Amino acid sequence: MHKLTNLFLLLAAFSWTACTNPEPEPSVNISIDPVSVTMKVGDITTLNVTGATANIEWSSTNEDVATVYHGVVTAKAIGKAEITAKVGSASANSIIYVTGTDGASLRISPPVVTLRPGDEYDFKYGNTYDLEMTWSSSDPSVATITNNGHLSALKAGNTTITLSTPMESVTAFVAVSHSWGEYTMVWSDEFDGSALDESTWNYNTGGNGWGNNEKQYYTSRPENIRVQNGMLEIEARKETYQNCEYTSARIHSKGKKEFKYGRIEARIKFPGGRGTWPAFWTLGATGNWPNCGEIDIIEHIGSQPTRASFAVHTAAKNGMKGNNWSNVKFFNTSLADDFHIYAVEWAQEEKDGKDVIRFLIDGEQCAEVWETKIDDNDTWPFNRPNYIILNCAIGGNMGGSIDDAIFNQQRIMYVDWVRVWQRQEQ
Repeated sequence: MHKLTNLFLLLAAFSWTACTNPEPEPSVNISIDPVSVTMKVGDITTLNVTGATANIEWSSTNEDVATVYHGVVTAKAIGKAEITAKVGSASANSIIYVTGTDGASLRISPPVVTLRPGDEYDFKYGNTYDLEMTWSSSDPSVATITNNGHLSALKAGNTTITLSTPMESVTAFVAVSHSWGEYTMVWSDEFDGSALDESTWNYNTGGNGWGNNEKQYYTSRPENIRVQNGMLEIEARKETYQNCEYTSARIHSKGKKEFKYGRIEARIKFPGGRGTWPAFWTLGATGNWPNCGEIDIIEHIGSQPTRASFAVHTAAKNGMKGNNWSNVKFFNTSLADDFHIYAVEWAQEEKDGKDVIRFLIDGEQCAEVWETKIDDNDTWPFNRPNYIILNCAIGGNMGGSIDDAIFNQQRIMYVDWVRVWQRQEQ
């Protein structure tokens, strides 16, 4: 009896197993068309599968380069990706080569990287045709690069990373940031004596309009320029002198006090009245204008007493071309009513490895410009020493029409002091 029972159970188990095991899948052969395709970034194409119409699983080996959805491929970035269509155990592949919209077959991203010394970074890159690549750094002392795009930042500075194949080259800019200490004063003129310090300052004299149609003749006479009561005084006068109807003064520190980077500032009280055009500014110590570069720390227009004007001039963008960078700030009261501290902070490689120039009044930032903002990298002159200029023009392109009634009073530009601060790299 027990033997019959066991036999029955064995037969029942065999019968159940035979009923529940699925039949082997029928073999499926599929193909994909096209088997390779070259696309440009942003293009869309459809891959067709032969041998199956449903239950197709799609995938991409590199979705940064190309994505696929139900056979629709979208090209995302330069590079190579393999698209797979799978039905059960069967699969078919198509190779996607993506070039740039301009036909470029190589890419590196991002185009700009800012790091600190000691940082490591891996660039993303695309090489459409899998050509042999070489990587290089224009300044290996700043950062090195390996053949798989791995970057090591070594010290502060800038370098250009180049990725090349036999067909083409692409580049990325790397800025390794500086670490600066506090500003310390490196020079000043407090105008505490009884005469202008000619070991620091030079006189500009003449009445040729100075490129701005100015109306004054600049002199070195004490009637126009003097040091007294702890101040430098530049006095504009209405008087006939050397065929000009007005006189004034202009001094500069070229060849005596020149500075590269730092904070340059002065405490000044401007003259008022229509036609006055006092300024505190710098010029590059080498080369002719505009190649030397010009930083207008402050320009005051007597006919617009609440306005402060700031400007930068370079070889590519300057006042003669009418395309120089400039900015203005308006105040509630006239700048001629009191003394103010006018300053420029000229910082080295501070913004993505580019120089920055900030304009301040009484410690408040009023405007800012940097190397790439004015799109002038090939002719950027502000990586060389500049010298300081103080003057008061009459009339001219910015000074405009002149109200002679203002000369019934003394028109004096008072300068309490000029100071230069710099900081050391840590």
